Formats: sequence, C-alpha cells, structure tokens
Amino acid sequence: MSEKKTDHDVVYQARLHWILFLGPIAMVVVAWALDHYAHAPYQLGWAITAIAVIWEFVIWLTYRYSYLNIKKNRVVMCSGIIVRQTIDIPMNKIESIDIRQSILGSIFQYGSLVITGTGGSRQFFNFLEKPLTCRRYIENLMYDGDQ
Repeated sequence: MSEKKTDHDVVYQARLHWILFLGPIAMVVVAWALDHYAHAPYQLGWAITAIAVIWEFVIWLTYRYSYLNIKKNRVVMCSGIIVRQTIDIPMNKIESIDIRQSILGSIFQYGSLVITGTGGSRQFFNFLEKPLTCRRYIENLMYDGDQ
C-alpha cells in the first residue's frame, strides 16, 4: 500500500499545542531581566539565552514530528525525535477515552488525551491541541463501527 493511499484514510490530524514554546521564551525574558535589572554577570544572561535557544529548537523538533492521526479504523500516535515512538490502536480495541485539562488548558484548548485499550493498557498524548475534538472524532468512528 502506498503512503499517499494511507494518507487519504486520515479523518482528523491533531498536533501539539503552541503553548509548549512559552517555557523557553519565558527563560529568555528572565535572562534579559537578570542582565538589565539584577546586574548579574554578563555571561550569565548569554548562557541562559543559549540554553533557551537549544531548548526551543528541541521543542520545535518535537512539535514538528509529533502528531495524532485518527483514521477510519484506528488511531495512530507518533512522537519523539531521536527515539521515535509510534502507537497504532485499532478502534475495536479502545475501551475509553479520557481528557485531562488544567484551567489554562481549558482556556487555550489543549490537554492530555488518554486512550485506554482492552486489557487496561493506557496511552497518553500530552499537550495535544483540541483534545475534545479528537475524542469526539474517535467516539463517532467507534460508534459508527459498532453498527
């Protein structure tokens, strides 16, 4: 089966949320504040900024290569950069779908999607954009498959 034909089976694709990028940005702001207001050593601000830039790059790679594909008969979760993890869960093996959201998650529409499979196995996808939409698509496909 060709890759293009498989892509046509995707009903919905979810990605990580942009809020992941706020940590490194906050770190740069702290480095700038230390440099300008706390009279910290000059090299400390640059060191913190360098660490933040590396952290931002790693987050960007994670953001770029992590996704959740909802297909007609399965859910595929892919994450990781160097150590790639791909989890393929058939729709008929899903027992429940849980959403975990903080207050900020509810406001900015991100959270964790927890899929419990038969046998009690649990798969987590953290910082997922629009997890309620993902759950709705999965539940609709699960119930359509039962009929």
